[in-house]
Amino acid sequence: MYGKAFASMYSGSMFGSGFPVFAVWNYALANADRHGSVELNPKLLAAVLGGPVEEVAGALEVLLQVDTESRSKVEEGRRLIRTGEYSYTIVNHAAYNSIRNADERRAYNAGKMREYRAAAVDTREQSVPPCAHIDVPVHVHVPVDKKEEDSSATVENTVTEPALLTFRTVGKPSHWSLTQTQVDLWVLAYPQTDVLQEARKALAWLEANNRKTSRGMPAFLVRWLGKAANGPVRASQRPSPETHGRTGAPARGKYDHIQDA
Repeated sequence: MYGKAFASMYSGSMFGSGFPVFAVWNYALANADRHGSVELNPKLLAAVLGGPVEEVAGALEVLLQVDTESRSKVEEGRRLIRTGEYSYTIVNHAAYNSIRNADERRAYNAGKMREYRAAAVDTREQSVPPCAHIDVPVHVHVPVDKKEEDSSATVENTVTEPALLTFRTVGKPSHWSLTQTQVDLWVLAYPQTDVLQEARKALAWLEANNRKTSRGMPAFLVRWLGKAANGPVRASQRPSPETHGRTGAPARGKYDHIQDA
């Protein structure tokens, strides 16, 4: 068996938890079944990992505790839920296990684009009869209700699937969840961009600066992804680090315009 261990766990709220905690956590990830269930016997783990039983038991207690600083707010930030004497369930196992690696993501995007092109060709072929003669192309503009357009641009954020990332927001609701469905849609729009990694950067930026409203999160992330997709500014276009142009104003960072929006 195997499991996915993401680099973000070493820089999140588990930072500095100690060797036993990371050893037990990685053992749990590698040995969990497809439902996230795993058996963790402290005596067995101590023998396998080569450490004292007390340290293994202490590590399990850490993983069972509420973590208010965790990126995920599911089960109040807990990593494990005890379901039996030695039985545990990994919280968010399904969400993290569904995150595609780079090769899977490229193959997935290529397949989606093939399906999209095939559907577009079929639609065009069916819309014109074989013997039809078209002298002048006609372009018809159909007004779209603004509310309907907005609602179709972004997946409605009523979480009926596990959240990949949870953003704390101002006002009510107090958080906004990024789902796999939303990530998949944005991957199609930005195929050369690591959407989930950019979302993690945006989360860190928001925590350090100004948070957004829950309603404004999709638009904020779309602006962020658009900026990331455009790539870094060339050296000839980059203002000096001290001032911006001739105004003498401080130079602005890569994502500062997003905060102003």
